[in-house]
Amino acid sequence: MTLFRSLALAFAALLALALPALAQDAPLQIKGATTVNAKEIIDLITKNPDMVILDNRKAEDFAAGHIEGAVRLIDTDVTPESLAKAVKAKDVAVLFYCNGLKCGRAAKAAEKAIELGYSKVYYYALGMEEWNKQGLPVMR
Repeated sequence: MTLFRSLALAFAALLALALPALAQDAPLQIKGATTVNAKEIIDLITKNPDMVILDNRKAEDFAAGHIEGAVRLIDTDVTPESLAKAVKAKDVAVLFYCNGLKCGRAAKAAEKAIELGYSKVYYYALGMEEWNKQGLPVMR
């Protein structure tokens, strides 16, 4: 019985080490959305002053620094009602971002918006990781 127990513990330890490696990054592209980088966001803001910027991160991440003008709406709170409150019409440009490819919250939120019929969805896959690496301004 101790051999079985030892094998089971070894298997459990291997599984615990392997699970993080199996986790996938967020997608770089989302069907129905336009993927943008930091430079393109700056251009979008200039060309679309009415664009809504949605930060899909946790409150503590948002408080640590966010893109100017962003409204926090965590991906798990994205509903038809919460999106309608933040984005006044389904044809208004809306940008979704989070911490980057390891986060995945913006991908989930953008997918939900597309499912709900929003037509000008922009997805910042690289998120705050790229934004901060480029030394772009953040609001606190």
